[in-house]
Amino acid sequence: MTFVPTRPEPPRRAASLVIPLIWMVVGFAMSAFLAALLGEVSTTLGGVVWGLAAASVMMLALGSAGVRFTPGESVMLAVAMVGSTMLTTIFLAQLPEALTPYLVLRFGAAWLIGGVIVGILVDRRSRPSTGVNVALIWAGAGVFAVPMAVSLGYLTPGSAVPGVTSLVVISILLALIGGGATLSAITGVRELGIAAVVLAITVFAGSQVEFSLIGLIENASRIANVPNFWPPDFSWAVGAGDWWWPPSWDYGSPTRSNPLLETFRIAILSSLIGCVVALPVAFMASTVTAANRVTYLASKGVMNVIRTVPELFWAMLFVAAVSVGPLAGVLGLIFFSLAIMTKLLSETIDSVDTGPLEAARATGGSHFPAVRVSVLPQVLPNYVAYALYIFELNVRASVVLGLVGAGGVGRVLEAQRSFFRFDRVLAVVMLIFVLVFVIEQISVAFRKRLV
Repeated sequence: MTFVPTRPEPPRRAASLVIPLIWMVVGFAMSAFLAALLGEVSTTLGGVVWGLAAASVMMLALGSAGVRFTPGESVMLAVAMVGSTMLTTIFLAQLPEALTPYLVLRFGAAWLIGGVIVGILVDRRSRPSTGVNVALIWAGAGVFAVPMAVSLGYLTPGSAVPGVTSLVVISILLALIGGGATLSAITGVRELGIAAVVLAITVFAGSQVEFSLIGLIENASRIANVPNFWPPDFSWAVGAGDWWWPPSWDYGSPTRSNPLLETFRIAILSSLIGCVVALPVAFMASTVTAANRVTYLASKGVMNVIRTVPELFWAMLFVAAVSVGPLAGVLGLIFFSLAIMTKLLSETIDSVDTGPLEAARATGGSHFPAVRVSVLPQVLPNYVAYALYIFELNVRASVVLGLVGAGGVGRVLEAQRSFFRFDRVLAVVMLIFVLVFVIEQISVAFRKRLV
């Protein structure tokens, strides 16, 4: 008898599971809609119907993805979902005037009941640790559901009976997070669960900051109503002077430095000084080249503190220390360049080949000379490429620093904005865009040759 090998089944893709997830979300929403209508008659009846319908929808959605349930598993899932939905409806009916962390955790505990059973069903079809993760994700969905419904304005704390919309929103979030995690765990397609969780968290974050796509579109359409916006005043921005770029932006004064040239000077000085200082610090902040553990922890800790503070805040501190002017901008961007270069270069050093370093130490060389001859040549091309990248960042950042009095183009932009000369602001921004684009292309060409 000849054995004919069968072709293995192709791996599942996330796109093939989007339809089952959509069915689950729509089914949960319809279940909640029915539960809200019945909840006006009896909260208990609404919770039972919600749970039974949600369990049925989940089994149908998972069945379309190729998952089959035994009768015992179906009963377990139905009982668990009914328990979670009944507790949810009871808690919502007793919702106080304001949400508290304890109350939010109660909703998470309610959906942990259903999550545990779903996790057990997942364990039978996947690795045991996966079921625990699914149960925790269902509990996390319960924690986020009610605050999100409140932040979106669909649920009002203190209401005697939750509305239809509030239950629908809560169900959609539960199905999106919990259902996406369940499908991902059973089928092994992680991308679907990750995308569902990221989408839910994004919507929640947007609701907390009152983000609205409709409002964004409406406000974007109003840009044409900005006074003196179009056309840009290139005659003022370019000017008419004796030099190739006349210093005419500061109210036509021929004795003041051109703000655009001042911006590049700030970027050049800060990039050079910051990157030079960062070179030895990066070697001390790497586990491969640090002299000892104390040096490594001290360098890493100081750089983490410096990197935590944004460049705009550094500029504000130095404006208060050394007064208004480009010197404050240079000092602020030095700290910014130092932190970024140290971070990038130290991680590059961590991944170098340690063979040459061990060979140099074996010949009797001391620590720092061995590092200089064995590690520095390996990371030098990356160091130069990082320096060019930091120069690009500093050109952009120095434009913003002028808003706090740290010199550069930002000072002119703020002055013209205060006089509502948006045509001049637009002209300067367009010139900056062209110049930064040219610098970026030159920098990219250099980096391609170096790395």
